[in-house]
Amino acid sequence: MSEGRLTHPHHSRRISVDSGHARIDELDVLRGFALCGILVVNIYQQVVFGGPGGQTGPAAMPPVVQLLFYERFLPIFATLFGVGFGIFLSRAATRSERPRLVLARRLLVLFAIGAVHFVFHPGEVLTAYAALGLVVLLPLSLLRGRAALIVAIVLLFLGSQFILGYGPIPGLLALGYALAVLGAPEALSARTGRIATGFGVFGCLAGLYAYLELTGADLPYVNVIGGPGGGVNLLPVAAAIATAFAYCCGLLLSLRTPAGTVISAVFAPMGRMALTNYLTQTALFLLLSPLVGIESGEDWAQIIVLTVAILALQAVWSTLWLRSFRYGPAEWLWRCLTWWQRAPMRR
Repeated sequence: MSEGRLTHPHHSRRISVDSGHARIDELDVLRGFALCGILVVNIYQQVVFGGPGGQTGPAAMPPVVQLLFYERFLPIFATLFGVGFGIFLSRAATRSERPRLVLARRLLVLFAIGAVHFVFHPGEVLTAYAALGLVVLLPLSLLRGRAALIVAIVLLFLGSQFILGYGPIPGLLALGYALAVLGAPEALSARTGRIATGFGVFGCLAGLYAYLELTGADLPYVNVIGGPGGGVNLLPVAAAIATAFAYCCGLLLSLRTPAGTVISAVFAPMGRMALTNYLTQTALFLLLSPLVGIESGEDWAQIIVLTVAILALQAVWSTLWLRSFRYGPAEWLWRCLTWWQRAPMRR
């Protein structure tokens, strides 16, 4: 396998009828799983914090949400977006003489979709991913795999210390692209040992941080660039990323167990329709939250009911939809506008 090209997948793949390309099931499962965690945080940010209760930040979240959900699923989405960028670029090169132009149009379409979504969901991530894709990923696509990986690590290290919240995203996008170019997505099924090692390392780091937080330990302030008291504390950011990667490794390992078939059946359809589900989650929690009576963070029972109801609905409808259609509605529109031609929709 050459460093700058993606190989054809061999394990746990589903062939797309119209394109001839194979889907990587593990990536769909990870996307579907990330959707579940993102929903929990979005309900707190858009419904609880924006409601009459007056809470305005993550400190108002229950400790379990802060340690297990807040900023723990954004790294998964960002990395997967970078992976998807790399895979799409490789496949677009087989259909177009100017694949980067096609990819730029794809990102611009996503930015437009995100801009509309932002009206209803301030703080949504699609516009950020699209803009950073144009600014970071397109230039990065001129580099080969190992060079892109070095740039990704540098961006992740620097951005995490300068910008609160969104600082790690450029590095995570670049990391996903570098992994795609190096062939990591295709190798997931054959790398159980490495995934288990990653789960052990990231899980220990995440568990240690959670233990120290819960016991009220005096955690140090770490910022290499800004010095003591300057910039963003790198420790919570690193813990969030470690937790995210531990989740990914643990989920991938679970697919090797007897429960893997069920896990894949639930999460993979949701992941294949990730854009549609991300957009409809906003519509659902804005419409349904007044019906269940969420007014503050104290209404944890209503929050759980709303979260479970939305996820159950999306798991069922994603499965049923994909029995008859090749793409989710938003994915189909995105594809048509990317290639500027009507894509076949029905199976």
